[in-house]
Amino acid sequence: MKIVVLWLGVLMATGMPARVHGASGEAIYKAKCSTCHDSGAGQAPRVTVRAEWSARETRGRNAMYESAIKGMPATAMAAKGGFTELSDAEVRLTVDYMLARMGFRDNAAVLQVTPAPAAPATAATKLQTSNAPVADPVLLQQIAEALRKAFSPGAQIESVDGKLLVRGVNIRVSVRDSVVTLEGTPEKPEVVGKAEQIAKSFRSVRRVDNRMVAAGMLDFD
Repeated sequence: MKIVVLWLGVLMATGMPARVHGASGEAIYKAKCSTCHDSGAGQAPRVTVRAEWSARETRGRNAMYESAIKGMPATAMAAKGGFTELSDAEVRLTVDYMLARMGFRDNAAVLQVTPAPAAPATAATKLQTSNAPVADPVLLQQIAEALRKAFSPGAQIESVDGKLLVRGVNIRVSVRDSVVTLEGTPEKPEVVGKAEQIAKSFRSVRRVDNRMVAAGMLDFD
């Protein structure tokens, strides 16, 4: 995914696969959302770990629709996960699929958990719930988008010599073997430390090489 990811029924109650324009919620999830919500990249809640959704559960399905469609400020969750070509209806289908997969159901507009028997731990289960690594290009896009949303929501992200430049805050990001390099001269000194913290929040990041210098530090009398 470009970023971070979609959060979490129309036909779910009947057991029939809900579809819009031929795409099911499951198909959309696997194509566009699984990168973050399978691995937990960018602190996205994983669909295999029910506990990570407990706070969201109390907000109800409609609130999750809203978050998925409009995004969440100061997080890696962009509007529609960054896939603006998706319709609102397709986003809702994907939310429904994720909730159904975790055993959530509606009750008076508040989501409840349907008890499920605990499955014995197997090698396959461990692989599902592990923090699987994210490919460098995906991680690069996710971090750049998170920085843009945190510091300059209206800015553009441009590709320059294999790096992503977040205009408006003047940060260049590159990733190699899950090692993130941050370069640039942001105007505000506090951005230097905060940008590093954002990059480190992604589970797939092994190390952050922070080479940024606040613009004011370069001024000499």
